[in-house]
Amino acid sequence: MEYCVFSKSFQVMDAEQLGKTLSQMDIEGVDLTVREGGHINPQKVENGLPLFQEILSKYNLKISMLTTSIVEMNGETKKIVETASRLKIKYIKLGYWKYTGFGYYKEQMKQIKKSLSQLEPLFKDNKIKAGFHTHSGEFMGLNANHVLRLIENCDPEVIGIYYDTGHNTIEGSHCGWMIDLDLIQQRLFMIAIKDLAWLKNDNSEKKKWVKKVVPLGEGLVDWEKFVKCLKQINFDGPVSFHSEYRGPSSWKDLSTQEIIKQTVQDIKYFRSLINDNF
Repeated sequence: MEYCVFSKSFQVMDAEQLGKTLSQMDIEGVDLTVREGGHINPQKVENGLPLFQEILSKYNLKISMLTTSIVEMNGETKKIVETASRLKIKYIKLGYWKYTGFGYYKEQMKQIKKSLSQLEPLFKDNKIKAGFHTHSGEFMGLNANHVLRLIENCDPEVIGIYYDTGHNTIEGSHCGWMIDLDLIQQRLFMIAIKDLAWLKNDNSEKKKWVKKVVPLGEGLVDWEKFVKCLKQINFDGPVSFHSEYRGPSSWKDLSTQEIIKQTVQDIKYFRSLINDNF
């Protein structure tokens, strides 16, 4: 496995600051945002991404994967994929397709499958593995089982699943997450490390319970069982720590320094489980 940190929670840092910070976290790389508002503007990817990679390399960090908004074939998509390939970045996270409401699922499925069929040759020609993220809530592909339906016609070596521990557990309940992981193990490309919990919302009359990102071990994810599953399938792809501890989605709105501290604790917690079971 290759450990990396999702750069979303560190958007305030430039490449130099990010390199200095992450070099002290006992990880190999960065899950870099290449999307609007991210570390790299997609329109500037051809020059921006090589420069970012060069700066990170000074701190012995690699770009393990890219998080993008790619959902269709266009000129911007082509630039991102070809630049990643040239820099030997092998993994790209796709963007999101929102679920538009009851009665539209089948039509949306057709549209997504068509988009993926158009994207697949570009990824294949550039030797890129594209991961479809499992994201709970009103998203197509809200868990691994749903993603598998959407990518069933794609080349399993080209388009696979980016399994999110927190989101898949929220949608997978007691054992659904494990059955999902068992079902998709041959299509598993990347893993997002995140813990989620249902917390009582005392400030709302409409929603009594809301999902929140919490530190690893404080939420619904059964980390020990999850790690044992990874061992059984010999997973060796990128493992991205998401550290989304800022804003209303987090159980607490942490400062950048607090996020750094919590990320270090999360990595230490996960590594201890890996060391005990591998």
